[in-house]
Amino acid sequence: MANALTAIGNLVRGVATLGLVVLLGVGGFAGYQAYHRHFQLEEDLRRSAEQLRQRDQKIHQLNADIVVKDKQIHDLDLANRLLKVDRRMAEIKVLDQSKDAEGKTATTIEFVEVDDSGNPLDRSHKVTIDGDLVYIDAWVVKYDDRLVESGNPLGATSVCLFRRLFGETQKPVDGFPLDREGAEPVVYRHGEQVSADERKIWEQFWEYANNPALAEKAGVRAAHGEAPSIKLRPGKLYHVELRASGGLTIVAEDLPAAASAL
Repeated sequence: MANALTAIGNLVRGVATLGLVVLLGVGGFAGYQAYHRHFQLEEDLRRSAEQLRQRDQKIHQLNADIVVKDKQIHDLDLANRLLKVDRRMAEIKVLDQSKDAEGKTATTIEFVEVDDSGNPLDRSHKVTIDGDLVYIDAWVVKYDDRLVESGNPLGATSVCLFRRLFGETQKPVDGFPLDREGAEPVVYRHGEQVSADERKIWEQFWEYANNPALAEKAGVRAAHGEAPSIKLRPGKLYHVELRASGGLTIVAEDLPAAASAL
């Protein structure tokens, strides 16, 4: 009987010990799983934070690229518009046009250099030419396009010096003088600044026209004479314009009836 009780007691203790071991094992496993889950969560958080940081960095770089590209687009658009800008330089008004007994036409005109608003910059020149076709003789300096794109209103845009007016049947040398040779254009004498280098260009115009190395050093793309012409009609006002990167053009405009009455 005593042996049976002892055996039962040993069995109970064994079962209890086994149960305790099992409980400890289960608890340890649960603890390990909890620790692993905690570690995994921390790793997931760290990875997510890194992904967010990289995404934010990419977004920041993309925004910076957009700013740069927007500026490039704006600068290119500005450059293209500046290269196409027409600057008003002078106006020609037909004052009278008549024919003599032999049927020969004579046209009296008024020529005046103006600013972009049409305000006179200098005294006007009233001349009478034989015929109805007038030539405007001018020296034109065309600067490098890169200078034009900078937007500088004088140092980086084509500029012209009006030399003389002459009719179709008249020799250019016998034309009506406007600005004297070697002088600065009228626009320079009315508030615009001219550098010593620009002044030198006008004083030695033909040297720059014939010396490519000298012209390139001064940023001059071309220097030459131009003599656009137009057939004059009563009741018209003619705008002489200069493109920022190009040459002279003449655009006609109808005068009001009162102003055009001859």
